[in-house]
Amino acid sequence: MKNTKPLNLREIVVIASISAVFGVLYLLWVFFGQLIQGIFGPVGHGLISGFWIMAPIVCAYIIRKPGVALIAELVAAGTEILAGSVNAGAVLILGLTQGFGAELALALFLYRSYRLPVLMLAGMFGTLANFITIYFMYGYSQYSSIITTFMLVAMLVSGAILAGWGSKSIADALGRTGVLDNFALGKINRQKRVKKDDLPHH
Repeated sequence: MKNTKPLNLREIVVIASISAVFGVLYLLWVFFGQLIQGIFGPVGHGLISGFWIMAPIVCAYIIRKPGVALIAELVAAGTEILAGSVNAGAVLILGLTQGFGAELALALFLYRSYRLPVLMLAGMFGTLANFITIYFMYGYSQYSSIITTFMLVAMLVSGAILAGWGSKSIADALGRTGVLDNFALGKINRQKRVKKDDLPHH
């Protein structure tokens, strides 16, 4: 069910905390991405690009309110800049477009579904936004159309697997510790446990 209530202080703190951690990791991932691109080329870099879409999906999956994905990615981008990114303008633009991409996928389902396929679609929308943004900012003139196509496919796969499935796995692992019991994900997990306990035992 869609939650239209405004974000409360506890939710804002969680979004900020998770996104800040990812913001630092995003910066480290840039260097890892450069290494991967140096070894395997742009397609290899595309396969790890989903990592940059994890903050919005993790937060949106936990909180389940409109706007969370976009806010989370902007906070992560801001943290990445504060942590030492040398390309602040590009980082902010990518944060905006990637967050909007993930947000759009969730909006298509009216913020009522956070099942794995929806989260994977959000990851794919996020990496597609990344691809389009970089294409218009820098272009891919140095690559052939075949390489560019393979790069896009690799990014979409990474968005589905790394951003979608990976983010859900991280949030579910956090949920099992009990730290998310006061948030939407924790409440849904509690309801599932209650229903399971109410089933007749043979």
